[in-house]
Amino acid sequence: FTAEQTGQLANNIALGQLPFGLDQVEMRSVGAQLGMTALESSVKAGMIGLALVMLFMLVVYRLPGLVSCMALLFYCVLEALVLVIFKVNLSLPGIAGIILSIGMAVDANVVIFERVKEELRAGKTLRSSIDSGFHRAFSAILDSNITTFIAAAVLYFFGKGTIVGFAVTLGVGIVLSMFTALTVTRLLLNSLVGMKVTNLKLYGLNERRDA
Repeated sequence: FTAEQTGQLANNIALGQLPFGLDQVEMRSVGAQLGMTALESSVKAGMIGLALVMLFMLVVYRLPGLVSCMALLFYCVLEALVLVIFKVNLSLPGIAGIILSIGMAVDANVVIFERVKEELRAGKTLRSSIDSGFHRAFSAILDSNITTFIAAAVLYFFGKGTIVGFAVTLGVGIVLSMFTALTVTRLLLNSLVGMKVTNLKLYGLNERRDA
């Protein structure tokens, strides 16, 4: 550009300028306390949800419901130990993953108990009904958990940030919930039969048969 062209360009730019100013209307600062409050609220909501689920299991399934509550508490302790051992940072989405896996553990117990009830109504003994119920429920539980685990794996490998935390807690929860539902619950039920707790009213039925 020549000096004349440069001056003309500067004049054109200046002609497009508009006078304006910035006035501060409002200013807010967000500290770490907000995240801590949200974390505490999420944990409280999770505890309330867990208590309501346990109450439902006790009312509907009676003694097996009590067994599932004990298995759920064992699951919660086991998952806490795994998260501490592997030093997993627990975020709000991570808590959501834990709560979701708790729901899946309860769902597995519901499927098992319904199968056991079907076997009892068919006239089988209590011990054989428990064995058959777990055997019949295994495929349904396995399929649902595998599909959810695949979704968690996809979120882990392709997700970013807090999504990864959700995928980690969900994946760990799926594995542990299957373990508690298929082993701990079964062990406790068989232990009750071994202690001669065979009144079928305690197992959600009105009839009474010999175990």
